[in-house]
Amino acid sequence: MDQASALRSDRESAGPIIQLRNLSKSFGQLRVLRDINLDVYPGEVVVFIGASGSGKTTLLRCLNYLTPFDSGSVIIDGEPMGHRYDESGRKVHDRSNALCRKRSRIGMVFQHFNLFPHMTVLQNVIEAPVLIKKMPRQRAVALARDLLKKVGLLDKVDEYPSRLSGGQQQRVAIARALAMEPKIMLFDEVTSSLDPELVGEVLDVMKKLAAEGMTMVVVTHEMEFARDVADRVCFVDQGVVLEQGPPSEILVNPKHERTRSFLRRMLRQQGEGS
Repeated sequence: MDQASALRSDRESAGPIIQLRNLSKSFGQLRVLRDINLDVYPGEVVVFIGASGSGKTTLLRCLNYLTPFDSGSVIIDGEPMGHRYDESGRKVHDRSNALCRKRSRIGMVFQHFNLFPHMTVLQNVIEAPVLIKKMPRQRAVALARDLLKKVGLLDKVDEYPSRLSGGQQQRVAIARALAMEPKIMLFDEVTSSLDPELVGEVLDVMKKLAAEGMTMVVVTHEMEFARDVADRVCFVDQGVVLEQGPPSEILVNPKHERTRSFLRRMLRQQGEGS
């Protein structure tokens, strides 16, 4: 057994940390997700690729119940998101405090940075741990400084977001998500609003997290990142995971013509942009 196979076997023996079962979501008459079944294992990096409008971001947002789903289930670390079952086995919707507790296990970084403009970098990072997790301020500050060092921004602790580049702001957003000490990190097209020369500094931070064993689910159009970092690539098309597998399989020798067509288009666009 090679090293990759052994690592995969170890992860799978621990059981999935994310389980999707028959997950479906519609917006009005538009069915965005169609009976998706998927497991993600601890320490795994799963990358979703696909055309705009294929359902990737909706799928990601269902994982932490930012987008409530219509049917099916999302199980995170053994607990269903958005509901629980009472003593009689009846399904009961989560109250806000229960949902906040479950969401605290999941960090999410969005396409747009969403930093508080009136707060310094340090204040942005410590805000949630202090207010939501009731972390002592001294510990939160120490953690924030460690995380800002990790993302290469320790010298910016007293700056305001308006004085940072887009890439720097996105790295602060990653540090802010990590400050909640999540078990899972979600990334939604985090480089798509950045100037091309700033993309690399954000991807480098994500690569470091992957190397440290963080469970990550990533929506991206960065094919090179998917090739270099993903354990598994999932191609999403019209609300279904059409095919999935290691990058060497999906990105090099996909089975479906839809996947091949998407990859040809992406390679052509990236070639034109270089």
